[in-house]
Parts: sequence; structure tokens; C-alpha cells
Amino acid sequence: MKISLPFGGVALAALLSAIVTPAYAAEDEAIVLPEIVVEGEEVVTPLSGLADPSFSLGTLTVPGVAQAQQEMSLIPGAVSLVPATRYQDTYAHNFEDVMDFTPGVYARKRFGAEVRLSIRGSGLSRSFHMRGLEILQDGVPYNLADGAADFQEIDPLIAQHIEVYKGGNGLRFGSATLGGAVNFVTPTAHTAQAANLVRFEGGSYGTARIHTETARILGNTDFFAAMSANHVDGFRQQESEESIRFSANLGHRFNDAAETRFYLVSNTVDQELPGTLTLAQVENTPELASPGNIALNQQRNVRSLRFANKTTLTLDEGSTLDFGGYAGYKRLYHPIFRVLDQRGPLAGLFARYNTESLVAGHRNMLTIGGDFSWGEVDAKQYANLSGSRGALLASGTQTSTNLKIYAENHFYVVEDVALVGGLQAVHSYRKFTNDLAPAQSDSADFTSVSPKAGVLWDVAETAQVYGNVTRSYEPPAFSELVQATVFQFVPLDPQRAVTAEIGTRGTARNVAWDVAFYRARVKGELINYTVSPSIPASTFNADETIHQGIEASLTFDVGAWGLRNLPGGGRLLFEQAYMYSDFAFDGDATYGDNKLAGMPPHVYVAALRYKSSAPNGLGWDIAPKMEWVPDGGYVDYANRLKAPGYTTFGIEGGVDLMKGVRLFVDARNLTDKHYVSTYSNITDSALAATNVFYPGEGRSVFAGLKLAF
Repeated sequence: MKISLPFGGVALAALLSAIVTPAYAAEDEAIVLPEIVVEGEEVVTPLSGLADPSFSLGTLTVPGVAQAQQEMSLIPGAVSLVPATRYQDTYAHNFEDVMDFTPGVYARKRFGAEVRLSIRGSGLSRSFHMRGLEILQDGVPYNLADGAADFQEIDPLIAQHIEVYKGGNGLRFGSATLGGAVNFVTPTAHTAQAANLVRFEGGSYGTARIHTETARILGNTDFFAAMSANHVDGFRQQESEESIRFSANLGHRFNDAAETRFYLVSNTVDQELPGTLTLAQVENTPELASPGNIALNQQRNVRSLRFANKTTLTLDEGSTLDFGGYAGYKRLYHPIFRVLDQRGPLAGLFARYNTESLVAGHRNMLTIGGDFSWGEVDAKQYANLSGSRGALLASGTQTSTNLKIYAENHFYVVEDVALVGGLQAVHSYRKFTNDLAPAQSDSADFTSVSPKAGVLWDVAETAQVYGNVTRSYEPPAFSELVQATVFQFVPLDPQRAVTAEIGTRGTARNVAWDVAFYRARVKGELINYTVSPSIPASTFNADETIHQGIEASLTFDVGAWGLRNLPGGGRLLFEQAYMYSDFAFDGDATYGDNKLAGMPPHVYVAALRYKSSAPNGLGWDIAPKMEWVPDGGYVDYANRLKAPGYTTFGIEGGVDLMKGVRLFVDARNLTDKHYVSTYSNITDSALAATNVFYPGEGRSVFAGLKLAF
């Protein structure tokens, strides 16, 4: 039995389709999914009523939302799918703006598009960039070959949907990280909202953005392109940002069994860095920037260009082959304590074979894949003269290669129960050539095989129970191997973990749920972990740590519970997401069983979402929202300092002025609460400086006008 289920922040997606889909979408497209029965309501499928083209089946190379949901329902672990319709009527600027209702994803803004991003504690102590996650766009890695990433290059508006594979469930992309994988899938002309779309936005802190899209189908060839240009003065001093992001794809279908698609992605992102504050400053003068950041005019400026191809072949009725490659170039100009000037090419190849057949009379699905990535970075450090380059202080070349081979098999022992086994082999190579001090050059190899085992039980037509055990393996990135002013290898081991999880997801009558429990035993976690004050490196391997928690979302159709006479015949949904995180050392020589710094133990978000239902397809919607963090978590590993908790309130909504014209408003932190959004980890607040806090933004209002034609 093959079923399709809603996931994560879009739980009850079939119901939400009547809430979040644009009124101007075509009404003559329809697909058939398993019925979701709602007491007292008509059966709703993703394209019934106010249809959303993004729920269509898509093409061979790019599945639509419904097809992606169906594929993800075969994974015996925690996954989430976020359709772009979920956040299109908000000021979606960064990961926090689009992941707020995705259980298990902790994304909190530092400043601008810079976000602290972690899943299950991945990269928990990283106070810059990102590690421990695979970030992809259309299945093409955004990470550099060493695993690091600047996800500011990703524009949430240039997406059809976002796929989140938590932990070992990212195996389909070869991911073997503790956090998993996040894949941004862009539309094609077959799934675009409209042939032409223009979106204007503006609001608090000097925010102005324009976003455009165009889509065309010319016989067997289709074309889609989108661009966003953004300017923000910033809530704080030294926080201005300007960016231009462009994405396009060109597809050609040779016949019913063969399609190829070419991608082009270009990014220009200039971001000032305001730095961190003391807790007192956050509570009283959060608009300030760190004086040192102002004096050095600290920035992170990125220029990147990527070209990719993906080809899909249907080999027979039950088999497909995806293959392709990518190449690109990236430059990072990063004035901080020094001016880091890094640039270089990257490239990769990938392939994945899927087949479904009968084995001894039982349904069996097999996936075999592999990918190879390579990158070379010319890394230089200069004296920082107020943001400009001074004398050359260090120069080197960082070369990375990764080869991954993986396989996963689903064997249905009975019609509704599948046993799942998987295996991934990875070989990573890191080479550093020090141009100014050749004796400090070095290289290292990292090789591992990681197994996976799980079970998936289709309890009912729209409900599942699952469990799995996976192993993750993460070689250190160059920002850990070659740290700060230490222009040679730091002796580090790869980070290893074994994660067990159980969960359930589904819908029943007028409620939808998605709940997962996990526990990971991590060996050699890469954290900011001072060994000695005389050693300038700051990231080392801890001994053993434990990561465990709960990821949950729960959505009620309030109208179906008894409020049947809502204004305009609309629908009222109560959406909730909760994350419990319990991360700790396990018998550490210095910190014993102390809690790891960096994560609030409890995060709860909720929204009461109403949308009217008008016969002409025009309507309005409104959604009061709140976020509650009762305890900000420990800031230091000694567990002497905690960040205070907070509660914020917001509201979003929109109205269809006419067919294809929509006005929307997104208001945040309505009480103008001064609070800590996130912070950088330290070892002991009694010994280290405590100006490590990032303030949350104050009261803000953003508005936009969307024109589709």
C-alpha cells in the first residue's frame, strides 16, 4: 500500500491548502490523493477548491509537492516538507522565517540573513557559518567540499518547497551528518505559481525587496527564472545588507522516459556584522553593535556562481536513474579580526538508481547512489584596515574531495510493514598547503562505513509508525582543521554518532500530528572546547556527549470541532510545534555531566490561522502567532550562566484585492520585547568574556504586494 502523508510544519497539508494557497491559482488541475476525512467537512485534496499548481505532479526531474510528500512517506524516520505557500505571505528573509513551524529545526537569527541553524544539536557550538548539515538546492550541494556552508546564498522565495531530512534520514543525498539534510526545490514552468509574478515588499529597518518570476512552456521545453533584490538598513548598527539572488532552470523532455534540466544560480550578498553584546546591553540598548566590529568594519560578502545539470531516465515500469553534475566558483571577502579572502572553484558528480520489484512475492524498493565532490580554496589573510586589506599575513590552498556511495532497501515483510536497511561508505581527503611556511603543510584522509536499520508500519491509510538506528560520521571542515591564526592542521578526529529514533505521523478526522523521539550518543563532538589558555585553537573533540529530545507538531481543525459558522464560510486551524532538546556531556573530565551550551531546552510556537472561503476565489486570511522559550539555555559549559527566556507575539495576514493581486502584512514582536535571540557558546562565564549575546529584533512591520499574471 502506497500512501501520502503531510509532514512537520505543514501537518494537515490537505486542510492547509484551503488556507495558504493563492486565490489566483488555476482551478482546472487536480490530482487524486488518499482521502483525508474531516468530520462535517467535504473531503479535501491538495488541489481541490482553490488549487495550487505547486501541488501538481511536476516533471521527471523535479517532482511536485504531492509527489515529494509521497516519496518522503516511505522514509522510516523524521522528515518534514514545507511548501513555499506556507511562508509566501510573510517577509521570508532567512531560515528562521521559513522553518518556525518545522519541528526539530532550530533556526534563530544572529543578524541579517545570518542564522544559527541546528537540527538535533548539529554544529551546536559553531558561532559562525554552518556545519553538521547538508544544504542543497535541487539536490545540488551548497556546502563546500569540506562540509562548511554559507546558507545566506539561499533565497527562500526561490523555492517550490523545502525538504527536511533529520539525522540519518538524509541518506538519499548521501548525507551522513548528525543533523541531516535540507533541500530547497525550485519550481519549473510546470509548477510555477503563474507565467509572470512580481512581488514588492517594504517595512521596518529600511527594508525593501523586489522579487520577480517568469515561466514558459514551449512544447517539450520549459523555462523558469526568479530573482530577488533586497536592501535592509538593519535593526542594529553595522547591520546593513544588500543582496541579489538569481536562479533559473531550463528543462527538455525528450520523451515520456527521458528528461534533462540545466540550472544556473548566482548570488551577490553583502552583509555587515554587528557582533555580540553583553546581556545588559541586549536588555537595554539592543540596537548597538560591538565597538570592535564597527572599528574593523566587519563584513561577510559572498559572490558565487553555480551551473548544474540533472537528467532522469525511466528505465522500465519500476526503475529510474538520476545523474548529473555541477561546477561553480565562490569568493568570500570577510573582514573580521583579519580580512579573510577566500576564493576558488568547486565541482561534483552524482547518480542515483531507484527500482521497485517483487522479491519472493513481496514488494521491494532499492536505492543505490553515489556522489563525488571536489573543491579548492585559495585562502589568504590580510591585516584588517577598517574593512580593507592591509599586509598579507597568511596564504594557503585548501583542497577537499569527498566520495560517497550509499544504498537503501525497503522490503515489505507484509503489506503494511517494511524493514529498511541502508549503508553508506565515505572517503574524504583534506590537504592544506601553506604558501608562506611550507613546513606547516599537511594532509589527512577520513574513511568510514555507516549502517542504517529501520522499520516502517502503515498503521492506517493516513497514519504511520516508524523507528530506526543510524550512524553518522563527520570529518572536520577546514575552519576546524585550520583555525583562526593557527595556519596549520589542528589534531582533530571526525565526529561520530549513533542515533536511535521512534515516531509517528499522520491525520485522523480533524487532527494531524508528527512526533519523533531521538537519542544520539556522540563520540568526539566538535565543539568550542578550550584545552589550554596557551593554545590559540578553540575547537576540539569532546569525549562523549548525549543528544536527545522530542520533535512534535500538532494541528487541529478548530472549525470541525464545533465552530461551523465562521465568517465567510472559512476554516480555522490551530497550529503548534514543540521542540525539547536535552544535550549534555557524558562523564567529561572537566565538565562531568553538565549540559551542553547553545540550545534552549524548550521551544514552543503556535498560530491560530483563519482563511475565508469566497465563491469567486478571492478572500482574506489572518494568523496571530506566538513563540515561547521559557528558558534560553546555558551559555557556558560550566553551567554558570543562562540566557533568559522570552515570549513574543506577531500577526500575519493578507487579502486578495482582485484575481492575481494580493496584499499581505507581517507584524512581529508586537510588544517590542527585548530578548536574546541566540548567543555564542563559552567554556566558563567566570573565566571568559560574556559579551556573547545576539539581541532579537524589536517591533517590526513588513508589507507586500504580489502581482501574478
